[in-house]
Amino acid sequence: MRNQVDNKSKFITKIQDEIVKIKQEPERRRGFMKFELDLMDARREGREEGELKAEEKGKQKLVKFLSNQDTAPSEIVAALVNVYQMTEKTAREYVAEHVKTPGGHE
Repeated sequence: MRNQVDNKSKFITKIQDEIVKIKQEPERRRGFMKFELDLMDARREGREEGELKAEEKGKQKLVKFLSNQDTAPSEIVAALVNVYQMTEKTAREYVAEHVKTPGGHE
């Protein structure tokens, strides 16, 4: 039954009829194409959001690991700059937010 459709099924017949209607109505067809493009955009945005969350988790783990090893905050900043291509200023701010140093200094 390769490439053959069971035309006795009411469900299949209904789907086939709908496909014919969509193909014959340009406005409806455009609507479905736009819907498909919107779905593709949503998937891409979801994937990008997931990647950002994963990167943030990685930064947190790196900072926590290095802090637990008594690494100087300046070295943690250098690690963030090297691994995540952050600017030094952004890395310093990140470390200031996520590392608790005794007395508030290195």
